[in-house]
Amino acid sequence: MTSRERIARSINHKEPDRIPIDLGGTEVSSIGWRAYHDLMSYLNFDEKNVSNNLEEVYEQLPVIDRRLMEWIGVDVIPIMSNPPSTWKKVIKDNGNYWNYVDQWGTTLSMPKDGYYFDFRRFPITELSIQSINQYRWPDPDDPSRTRGLKQKAKALFESTPYSLIGTALFGGGIFEQPARIMGIEEYLMGCANNISCVDAVMERITEIYLKATENFLNEVGDFMQVYCYWDDIATQDGPLISPWFYRKYVKPKQKRLFDLIHKKSQAKVLLHCCGACYEFIPDFIEIGMDIINPIQVSARGMEDTARLKRDFGKDIVFWGGGINSQQILTFGSPRQIREEVKRRIDDLAPGGGFIFNSGHNIQNFVPPENIVTMYETLRKNWAYS
Repeated sequence: MTSRERIARSINHKEPDRIPIDLGGTEVSSIGWRAYHDLMSYLNFDEKNVSNNLEEVYEQLPVIDRRLMEWIGVDVIPIMSNPPSTWKKVIKDNGNYWNYVDQWGTTLSMPKDGYYFDFRRFPITELSIQSINQYRWPDPDDPSRTRGLKQKAKALFESTPYSLIGTALFGGGIFEQPARIMGIEEYLMGCANNISCVDAVMERITEIYLKATENFLNEVGDFMQVYCYWDDIATQDGPLISPWFYRKYVKPKQKRLFDLIHKKSQAKVLLHCCGACYEFIPDFIEIGMDIINPIQVSARGMEDTARLKRDFGKDIVFWGGGINSQQILTFGSPRQIREEVKRRIDDLAPGGGFIFNSGHNIQNFVPPENIVTMYETLRKNWAYS
């Protein structure tokens, strides 16, 4: 099978020839740049020919080398919207830090010996109707966002065997993005005592993403198999918000976006939600989520992947959950890694509906031998027949 055929069968709950694999298909299923270079060196790929280009600057994610994709057996590649004409990512030297201002007007900083950019200064300093009205919101209709995308997607579709996974998001999700423009303390306090303003912010973000997604799908919808949307509403041990708040204020907005994606394309909707989100999965299914990611098996309620498959496997596809990436991939022995990967495959792969990923981005300083052990174990157990 080609990668595209393999993904198509799996996301339609049919068994392909082998388990499909994602590394670098999205901004939430890739690998940190240091771990990437360590892995390329460990595999004896010529470092002189390894690109230092980044697919995503905020999380410092590299453009994955096609040689590594072929060695692993990766089946997906990304297609993302362009930046607007009114903004350019300019990274400035600020002494011990690198800084840049994102499309939303937030300043991000990264220590020069660090691995990620963090949100540091916010354009909305006080949550109020006045500040919302005065804030300069991004323009989703800027033609630069989609310029050349159709030709790019068509070329990738016709010249490669890979499945295309795309997104028009240029920030966090509908619930997540407000924390990136006003700070998480101000935002979560607003969720408790200033709901009308918080709801107004989320509504503006919803309208922006609806328009950006419509424009994006008009260009590339015919070539994509999966649309990726991310929105973290949970922590390691439980929800960030109450089920009541989610169902009243967030869920209807997500549904509008998911309905649009299904209306404008044949793409399946992948929802990325980290943490302990088990109790929200029926809600996600109800509003049109087809695929869940990352399946953080180290989070409360998510560790029993056999139960996840039993409870939800007929309705959704599991994209991730291939290993406990916080403890076992990072610190485990080869035996622990092999046992863990085999367990997750046994739980999630039967009947299709499973794309292997480590569960979010592989972090820097994960030993390359651990990564290799993970993929070698997958290769020994990936066949369906």
